[in-house]
Amino acid sequence: MKDILLAFVHVFAMMAPWLVFGFLMAGIIAVWIPRSWVNRMMGGSSGFRGILRAVAIGVPLPICSCGVLPIAAGLRKHGAGKGPTAALLISTPQTGIDSILATYALLGPVFAVARPIAAAITGVVGGAVVSAVGGEDASSVAVEESAAGSRGIKAIFWQAYRRLLGSVAKPLAVGLAVSALVTVLVPDNFFADAFHGSDWIAMPVMALVGFPMYVCSTASIPIAASLVAKGVSPGAAFVFLMVGPAMNAMSLTTVAALVGRKAAAAYVAVIIAGAILCGIAINLIPDALPATSAIAAAGHSLSAVHWASAAFLAAMIAYNLVRPVGMGHHKCSSKQEPEPKEGR
Repeated sequence: MKDILLAFVHVFAMMAPWLVFGFLMAGIIAVWIPRSWVNRMMGGSSGFRGILRAVAIGVPLPICSCGVLPIAAGLRKHGAGKGPTAALLISTPQTGIDSILATYALLGPVFAVARPIAAAITGVVGGAVVSAVGGEDASSVAVEESAAGSRGIKAIFWQAYRRLLGSVAKPLAVGLAVSALVTVLVPDNFFADAFHGSDWIAMPVMALVGFPMYVCSTASIPIAASLVAKGVSPGAAFVFLMVGPAMNAMSLTTVAALVGRKAAAAYVAVIIAGAILCGIAINLIPDALPATSAIAAAGHSLSAVHWASAAFLAAMIAYNLVRPVGMGHHKCSSKQEPEPKEGR
């Protein structure tokens, strides 16, 4: 039990500075890029240009697979085609500015660069395929509008460390716990021996593992790192990083309602096929992961910045778990908490 706790603490501290900074940047995005602007940018768009806009907007946004659903519904109501809607739904939950920084901290620069690129490519391809398969027609899906918030420093911090961090506090804690359990309890090279070095088995298995597991893009990182440490290839771990955040049962039923069942099947096929192809590409890159994994490196001495960031982040996570916040850009809950009232 002591080893599990130490592994949990060390991995958390390793990620903490990047998460603190990433959520701050995410808070700025949440405050300064309102949902209404996203609707305006895509509401009147159609065709391939609309798909490209959707991906350009979706990749940096710190929104998980459940949080992007009301935005997608709003786009459909405002006349967006099935292609742009699917592109946003595919590209947004796979990554975000917070998860990119956390990926760099735990998995290195190759993965940090590859994640947004993979999200963009699968978003564009998925949007084009859904548009071709499902056709384009009018939609009358209702959307829950969000009120405009204030633009000051207080609003940014509230968005960053209450709404956005609060929305991923539980899955992040679960992800870290799973990572610690895998690190301590699973023997070294377990997965390498189980798959006999065959990624043709490992990658589909990682896709199947990721599908039923509701895990956000940030929470998936420590799990992927621990899987690599136990023998999963970097490419197979990358498949998990893509499929886990992009698909779950709840999001798929909503996607089917938004774009139709036939287009939803194409949506799933693009994500899985794209994840496996990206995983193959990752395995072709020499030294895709640092020689010393971050899971192991976290066991060594960390700076005062790491521990201070970890203390701040732990306090905010604990506060959010005790006093959960209502629906924001990320949130799946229906409860509401008023935003801070501050002058613009």
